Amino acid sequence: MTTEITEILDRLHACESELQMHRGYLKAAEYALRVLTLTHPAPERLSDTWLSLLPSIASKHRQSDGDLFAAAFQQSLTVLTEQIGEHRQGDQAATA
Repeated sequence: MTTEITEILDRLHACESELQMHRGYLKAAEYALRVLTLTHPAPERLSDTWLSLLPSIASKHRQSDGDLFAAAFQQSLTVLTEQIGEHRQGDQAATA
């Protein structure tokens, strides 16, 4: 193997390792957010605040970091919105 190929492979391995670390950080943050949304003392206020901020959050980052970032970001916002709004579905089921 040439020196250039070895250097490229080393850089690729370093990038893969860094991505795995960031995936771990994100997964931990996902669980923390899940717990926070489930135990929030004012879930309706949390949901209303989230829904009012969501359009500006989405538009701020829409064009910033490329297509892959935008797709992942949109997917994450969708999941968060569903999780934050779950209390309303439970409230509606309880009153039906």
